[in-house]
Amino acid sequence: MNNRYQIKTLREQVYGYIKSKIMNGEIKPGEKINEYEFAKELGISRGPVREALRQIEQEGLVQYMPNRGCMVTQLTDKEMYEMGMIRANLEMLAADVCEGNFSDATIHILEQCVDEMEKYEKEKALEKVIEADQKFHEAIVKEPGLLHLQKLWHTLDGTNVAIFFCRNYDGRLCESFLVSKNHRRFVEGIKTKELDRIKKELKWHYMGAVTYADVISM
Repeated sequence: MNNRYQIKTLREQVYGYIKSKIMNGEIKPGEKINEYEFAKELGISRGPVREALRQIEQEGLVQYMPNRGCMVTQLTDKEMYEMGMIRANLEMLAADVCEGNFSDATIHILEQCVDEMEKYEKEKALEKVIEADQKFHEAIVKEPGLLHLQKLWHTLDGTNVAIFFCRNYDGRLCESFLVSKNHRRFVEGIKTKELDRIKKELKWHYMGAVTYADVISM
């Protein structure tokens, strides 16, 4: 069988269609998604639409709200801070375990990911930027080889996508080119093998100068 030919299922086609509308800003954070309207627009039953939305929900881009139905994810500043804080601390733990000594192979992966981010930023391909960001941080948390730490970190995959989207729905993130620059700065910190510097860079990378006191006052 020729593996070059792949036929997408109806659910996969609907998934791609709805997700593209979210990622390109046609449907904005907080907006309701009507299963019936999508089914009518595509000329199909609601089943494949519901299945596609469940997959997108697992990725963090939509959420089902009681008495409100399916909504495009809209995170508050407090929620984004909390998720960033948790991810930062898990990655700082990984750095602690390996005492800031990241392998040359890991550093090579990080540099490749930054190159990919820079490329996709110029193309304004947010989904690809997010994929490169995911690979970047996954390499960090995998360094010490602690499987349960990796598993715990991966539980936040969906919220990380949602954070990217909520900060970028009007296109500013990719236009600013800050993503690749911030990650490249972080790689330079990792190359020093100075644990304190690496942990400070991680904290700044995720939370910047914002403190918990700043967030609870919002």
